[in-house]
Amino acid sequence: MSLFPSLPLLLLIVVTASCTETENCENVQKTCPVIACGSPGIKGLPGKDGHDGAKGEKGEPGQGLRGFQGPPGKVGPQGMPGPPGLPGQVGQKGDPGDDLGSLATSERAALRSELDQLKKWLIFSLGKKVGKKFYFTNGEKMTFDEVKTLCAQFQASGTVAIPTNAEENKAIQDIASGEAFLGITNEETDGQSVDLTGKRVTYQNWHDGERNNIGSEEHCVTLLVDGTWNDITCSASFLAVCEYSA
Repeated sequence: MSLFPSLPLLLLIVVTASCTETENCENVQKTCPVIACGSPGIKGLPGKDGHDGAKGEKGEPGQGLRGFQGPPGKVGPQGMPGPPGLPGQVGQKGDPGDDLGSLATSERAALRSELDQLKKWLIFSLGKKVGKKFYFTNGEKMTFDEVKTLCAQFQASGTVAIPTNAEENKAIQDIASGEAFLGITNEETDGQSVDLTGKRVTYQNWHDGERNNIGSEEHCVTLLVDGTWNDITCSASFLAVCEYSA
């Protein structure tokens, strides 16, 4: 088939298309005289950020796991003490105690046995027993009248220590830590030594040069640290040594 018979038709199509594009361009120029038809321009810079929007409502709590509790903090300073509380209610009245007068014979015997044990302990720890006598001291210095009052408080037989032999004299010397009164006087017997019952003293152990009764005022007797005796005024103060029948 020959190409030339189609040539007039091809030219007609080209002319028609060209004419249509010219009309379109003319119409564009009439409506947009500033912007020329052509390729798109370069992209401009971004604009400024807008203002923050209004705060939204609180959302629902998340579904995540709760974390572990942290370690305790340091202990704070101690606070001021509070006011005292109100007094409590009065308690109920207790049961009456036992009447010692109603103790059975066996209970009395038990108490007597305990007292005997205490007496033995007292003899062992505080004094000394010789024969049927027990000697003890409180370690205090007193006048002769004060010693007599003290010794009279211990049983009916309590009195100021009176040695009747060398063994008893040594026992008194052992428990006395210094010069001590003896239960001997001559104040009312014209120089004759007697005990507190007025009985004449047969055992004596005077120190050299005694009894001298200086100034006619030395009517009492003391046991010196060496075990010998010395006459002295009754108003002076010396150790108290008592005795009672064991």
